Amino acid sequence: MLRIAVPNKGSLSDAAGDMLREAGYRTRRDSKELVVVDKANDLELFYLRPRDIAVYVGTGTVDCGITGRDLLLDAESPAVEVMS
Repeated sequence: MLRIAVPNKGSLSDAAGDMLREAGYRTRRDSKELVVVDKANDLELFYLRPRDIAVYVGTGTVDCGITGRDLLLDAESPAVEVMS
């Protein structure tokens, strides 16, 4: 199962949710929902603080994440930027 970290708030949160919905993935219905399991797509979405996403990706807790480049650099995490 693919594990993706998504911002739980902030400027990227709505855009990330829209992108995932448009791609056909199930997203959270309530802002308090922290984990969404989409069994049909073999996917788990983890809604995390944007500044924590790079750390979770860098440690392998999640497979990939959506966050700001500034937060990735500030985290000094071994996570790799794939898109810019």
